[in-house]
Amino acid sequence: MARKGFARILASAATLAVISASCAVQGGPGEAGSPPASSQPAARLGLAPEVRPLYDALEGEGDWVLVEPQGWVFRPRVNTVAWRPYQDGHWEPSYSFGWVWESHDPFGWITDHYGFWFYDDFQGWLWKPYGAWAPSWVAWVQVGNFVGWAPLPPAGATYGEPPGGAFTYLPVQSLAQGNSSTSALHVRAIPDDGSTLRPIDRTTSYLGVYYNAGPDVSEVLGPAAADQLRIDERDGRVEVPVPTRKPAMTGSMPSLTLPALSSRTEGAWKAARRDFVAARPQRGSGSPETPPATTPPPAYEPPRIKPAPPPADTLNKSAPPDSLHKHPKHGTKPKPAKPAKPPGESDG
Repeated sequence: MARKGFARILASAATLAVISASCAVQGGPGEAGSPPASSQPAARLGLAPEVRPLYDALEGEGDWVLVEPQGWVFRPRVNTVAWRPYQDGHWEPSYSFGWVWESHDPFGWITDHYGFWFYDDFQGWLWKPYGAWAPSWVAWVQVGNFVGWAPLPPAGATYGEPPGGAFTYLPVQSLAQGNSSTSALHVRAIPDDGSTLRPIDRTTSYLGVYYNAGPDVSEVLGPAAADQLRIDERDGRVEVPVPTRKPAMTGSMPSLTLPALSSRTEGAWKAARRDFVAARPQRGSGSPETPPATTPPPAYEPPRIKPAPPPADTLNKSAPPDSLHKHPKHGTKPKPAKPAKPPGESDG
């Protein structure tokens, strides 16, 4: 009897061992197809489940570092002094989307469309994943014949003090020529012709995701070329620059609200104004040939760029079109009362 009892114990132990091995092979509890939680890197576990595929797609392109209060963020393997996001690549004009960034960085197909950048004085540019695709996540400004852009930061982050300022500038006529990498300038290199800095605010949306479409394509390409681009995209003669290479995202993607986008964009405009003023010392100080400087012109003016057209959700016929709600005008004058009809007249 003792031998039979001992045999049962051995059999039970063997069964438990088989079950444990099976769970380890299948990944156990957690995401489907993912390794057990105990074997995953701390950075991957520290990300929200829906953006963990971005961690997998960026493997080998950089390191993940813990920076509070942002949490785990990505640091690409680049020259931290000379490199900056949204510079090594070019802008692709699209009537449907505005300006779509085409990155030459091996990781740019993810970092420049699925998240936000901020600058750390010790570690350089760092990227926080977001999860929803946009043609770019940047703020836009204009100075005379130059346009500038800077990556939007994540919530609660600022640009810090990146070398050359946060914004990259390019002559307007070069924006559609595919040479952003060779023609890009910092704010101090822009010729001082007396122009002031103006924000470009052309917020639109695609599949519920708000973003800034950038300069009006018709103003850069010309009305005829922009209209031809619209027709070609509509009829399929040119490829609309939607993402063809996508990370294996799971779950529902977050949605950046319009107020959140506006808040981050306004913060970027303030940084642009700060750098612009620092690069434009007051004229006439200490020069006997130049009359004393009067009150300098403002370095920031309201937008003069035409508002964006209705959101370009026409590419997906099944999706309900997005729209920006127009607020009713206040202080509308009451309509005057109709004059009394002379006796004998009728509504007929």
